[in-house]
Amino acid sequence: MRIRYEEGPVIGGSNGKPQDIRYGRIYIEDNGIGFDQKYAEQIFDMFRRLHPSSEYEGTGIGLALCKKIVEMHNGFISALGRPGEGAIFIVSLPLQEIPKEKQPEALPG
Repeated sequence: MRIRYEEGPVIGGSNGKPQDIRYGRIYIEDNGIGFDQKYAEQIFDMFRRLHPSSEYEGTGIGLALCKKIVEMHNGFISALGRPGEGAIFIVSLPLQEIPKEKQPEALPG
């Protein structure tokens, strides 16, 4: 497992207008079972499992909880994966408190 941090560029706003909010990004890389990239959004759904419980342990709530926590802090979480090669989880959090009028809308799910 490898963990690294960087401060990313300003994330663009709606309608092409730039935001003045900077984000820090935490990258968590593992060498686990990985996943097909087409499931990158689904793995954050509550109780979503890509493999049967007889193959791998887990309840399917861990990543969903991570997503909820990150969103409660006005951040974003995403994942990159390849089957059999592991995954990279990217947690982006604002480096300063975001005023209510600039907070991103919560995504459904």
